[in-house]
Amino acid sequence: MTKKINPLWGGRFKLDSSALLKKINNSIDFDYLLAKQDIKVCLVYAKSLKKAGIVSSSELKKILNGLNKISDSIKKNKFLFNADYEDIHMNIEMALKEDIGDLAGKLHTGKSRNDQVATDLKIWIRENVGEIIKLINNFQKVLIKKSEDNLFNIMPGFTHLQNAQPISVAHYFLAFFEMFERDKKRFKNLLKTIDECPLGSGALVGTNFYKIDRKFISKSLGFNKPTNNSLDSVSDRDFAIDFLSASSILGMHLSRLSEDLIIWCSSSFSFVSFSDALSTGSSIMPQKKNPDAVELVRAKTSLLYSNLMSLLTTMKGLPMGYSKDLQEDKIPVFKTYETVQLILLVMCEVIKDININKKQMYNSSKLNFSTATDFADWIVMNLGYTFRQAHHLAGKAVVMAEKKKCNLFELELDDLKKLDSKISKKIYNFLDPHKSVENKKSEGGTAFSEIKKAIKKAKTKIDYKR
Repeated sequence: MTKKINPLWGGRFKLDSSALLKKINNSIDFDYLLAKQDIKVCLVYAKSLKKAGIVSSSELKKILNGLNKISDSIKKNKFLFNADYEDIHMNIEMALKEDIGDLAGKLHTGKSRNDQVATDLKIWIRENVGEIIKLINNFQKVLIKKSEDNLFNIMPGFTHLQNAQPISVAHYFLAFFEMFERDKKRFKNLLKTIDECPLGSGALVGTNFYKIDRKFISKSLGFNKPTNNSLDSVSDRDFAIDFLSASSILGMHLSRLSEDLIIWCSSSFSFVSFSDALSTGSSIMPQKKNPDAVELVRAKTSLLYSNLMSLLTTMKGLPMGYSKDLQEDKIPVFKTYETVQLILLVMCEVIKDININKKQMYNSSKLNFSTATDFADWIVMNLGYTFRQAHHLAGKAVVMAEKKKCNLFELELDDLKKLDSKISKKIYNFLDPHKSVENKKSEGGTAFSEIKKAIKKAKTKIDYKR
């Protein structure tokens, strides 16, 4: 090996890093995505150095001009990220040095890459969470539109994947609206918990006697206040884990929706069908139309989980302070953001274009004695039975229908009177799936009147425009 001095830390070393060390150590091939945030941090920190009397007004002007030149070059995709400089911080500092000379070295006064990278990543997550919230809002609009279009359409509600009770198709889609509303709240809460600025913490102990104004830095970078403990500041990646966790839960909700649609488009259900644009065929079976889009959404959720587990596993064994392991926090964050964007956009298109087989859904809602609970409720309200007694009687009616190989609503009145002579033909109104849905008027229920209220309320939670 030839003697080579690393521009940031080479004074202690006699030999250059080996090719293998560079390969595992260098992060510029992925942390270049923090370039915009790193420039922002450097600009603010330069001003804090002027405030602390470390750089003069003329020096500050040169530093700011140099950083702005680099920023413009990055925005125009003209900046050459140098693989010989291990990370984004080193790339920017070396580019600044090429422009303004050794003055660039003053920018690192009292600052470590440890507190700088934590600040960069916090800002990156903060700036990109807004885009996820926007995409969730757009998806919720699609769910509202699909609910309005299917308000009076009936389908079976399922428990254990068996027909349970009839529901409105709109009620189904609004259930997912609520899931994604919780997702949105999780991301918004993340913005509240990510409001402390690590910059100014140094490597782990804070700064020496430079009088760096951390409150000024925090305010200038859009944070509420500085972090409270310098050691925690450089060790903390809870904010990244929170981001990955919120994203994983969002992915889980999208995967559950995908799973339903995969089942529903099967020939056994035939509840829905996908447009050709969102389906694929088979290389051997000409008749096949496969729901690959939603299958891949389901699969990519596992990638979100693995990214979360990757960072949790990295963090669980780290001693307090900065360790190089923390360099591996960025890939899971960047990959998760990219994946969440993609699957939200895909699912928007899927739900917009999906065809609902209304007749098949309604016919299915009549199966498996789905209004047996309504039968029991009518007995309670009209014959004075306790619900447990009525439940037992309804069970006998189901057994009777099974023997006759018919549905509850197809039983003759004389058959029902064998269970109790006071049963009247009015009970049949309760055995109709449409009537069953219409009667569920408790708050949050599937009654059409309640769904109308739910849609109206849902629109107030987002900026709703068709």
